[in-house]
Amino acid sequence: MKKNLLQLTACAMAAALTMSLGACGGGGGDGEPAVTDTQIAITTQPVAVTVVAGQEASFSVVATGGKLSYQWRKDGVAVPGVTASKFTFSPAYATHAGSYDVVVTNSLGSVTSTAAVLTVGLLPAITTQPVALTVAAGKPATFTVAASGTPTLTYQWRKAGTNITGATAASYTIASVASADAASYDVVITNTYGSATSAAAVLTVN
Repeated sequence: MKKNLLQLTACAMAAALTMSLGACGGGGGDGEPAVTDTQIAITTQPVAVTVVAGQEASFSVVATGGKLSYQWRKDGVAVPGVTASKFTFSPAYATHAGSYDVVVTNSLGSVTSTAAVLTVGLLPAITTQPVALTVAAGKPATFTVAASGTPTLTYQWRKAGTNITGATAASYTIASVASADAASYDVVITNTYGSATSAAAVLTVN
């Protein structure tokens, strides 16, 4: 009789323990409620970004639909390892420029965001400086400069720091130099993102 009573008591304790665990979320995994997937909806699309090379650039997306996974793409090709809701370039370079979208997936399927363009601009950079000239009076003199940068570059030549009217090309020519032209010349090159000033080149008139 005592043996049977002990068995019943043990069974009752086990049942009570099982019920207690169930009420607290125990006995069924990590204790977190199961996530039910629903139809994916992108509520915030990625937007276009324009930065100067060397700066940080980010794309992000906001979506609903349960347990979601993400895969960012550049020009339609998956970017390896970029699988979060936010995609950051730190920093961005010219090679990163392109069209980006993200495929959002759950157990019910996937939805692709709209594409957002990353534009990476390059500050003006002078690759060939103007050089000093020595020219006889009455002869022509030409200063030239070469530079890189995007978008389109504009030029403004200066004489002794003062803008020369109409001298807005990559080269500047004085058709017939006179003694008054003897001075220091430079050029300011500008685009959307900034400007660069060349080294000064001296014109000597004989």
